[in-house]
Amino acid sequence: MAKLVNKIIFVNKRRTSMRLCLKEWDALNEICEREHIARNKLIEIIEDKKDEELGLTYSTRLFIVMYYRRLAARMMKRQLSVPGHDYRRLVSILDEITD
Repeated sequence: MAKLVNKIIFVNKRRTSMRLCLKEWDALNEICEREHIARNKLIEIIEDKKDEELGLTYSTRLFIVMYYRRLAARMMKRQLSVPGHDYRRLVSILDEITD
């Protein structure tokens, strides 16, 4: 099972906590490295732009998914689709969840 980690963060000059699994923290940190932005700054942007009915943790998770979907879409445009039912790539992603 994916381990959840609670971290104290500073968002818009206040201290709060966010609970994400390790893979989500890793993904968020990777995005910050790619985009040359501090993690707290990115979370502040997410909070400022999020739907007020959604929580910050949920909005951060959704941002991570949407970021990688856009990145994948750009990569897929460059590659030809290969038809078939080889599920090894999908299974390998699921295997990483339990690591």
